[in-house]
Amino acid sequence: MKNTKAIATIAIGEKYYANWKKFCEPNWKQYGDKYGFDLFCLERPLDTSERARTRSMAWQKCLVLSQDFAGSYDRIVWIDSDIMFNNACAPDITVGVPLDKVGAVEDLTFSHLAFLKRAFKLWPEAVINYTPQEYYSTWGLPGDCDKFFNPGVMVLSPQFHRTILEHVYYDYEEKGGLEWHMEQRPLCYELLKAGLVHWIDPRFNIVLEFEEIAQYPFLRPPPAPKGLRARIKRKIQTVVQSSSLRTLRAAALNTLFQSSFCLHFSGNRIEEMQMVRQRPTLWWDILT
Repeated sequence: MKNTKAIATIAIGEKYYANWKKFCEPNWKQYGDKYGFDLFCLERPLDTSERARTRSMAWQKCLVLSQDFAGSYDRIVWIDSDIMFNNACAPDITVGVPLDKVGAVEDLTFSHLAFLKRAFKLWPEAVINYTPQEYYSTWGLPGDCDKFFNPGVMVLSPQFHRTILEHVYYDYEEKGGLEWHMEQRPLCYELLKAGLVHWIDPRFNIVLEFEEIAQYPFLRPPPAPKGLRARIKRKIQTVVQSSSLRTLRAAALNTLFQSSFCLHFSGNRIEEMQMVRQRPTLWWDILT
């Protein structure tokens, strides 16, 4: 019987595609075989126009439902190419999501003021916003939306969601650098205002970087002041990468992985992906 569900991603460039092939493809195939998903990793841009070349490739996830293969499926699950499944416990992500809704994980970081203050200290280049309304209004959108999500994981339907995703792609422009989160703000806003979002289990999109800040801030290097010389910068990096701290990082990382369904290594953090033990582990295993 032909599968009616597929997992899709984009990995453009030799490095990103090689990393996906090495760390994600075997992991995703295990998940797909378990629940009946075909896999598609798109290696070439879906839009090669001058406009597309001047903005982040992340926008092109909005075109995935426009591809020829997508029409053959009831569901397309979009997964960023730097995410790994915990196949020991992750259920079928599509179960319980109505066909006409977009399954996504609600981001609750704005409900934790202490986290936000710590995050903005660690990301001095970040756009400061302390509420979901500010998250949209600082971008230039109406500040009338009180929720948002990370679109690295979405359960989509070509039948119901192709038009609105294409609207976001063609009718919005890149705001600036990574600090503006590329397509995330307009995509979240449009889907939420249209009433199309169905919240799924938060364990389907655990973002490593956020969890480090919230739970393991001692694992992150301090922000470098402006003008810090390269020699001192390298010294900080050497300390951070020391064997004892690496052991702590591996323990924290695998604790997060074992308690998640999908762990999101935002930014293709290859070193951390190499640390993942994909089988259930005893506490002393993750220290070795």
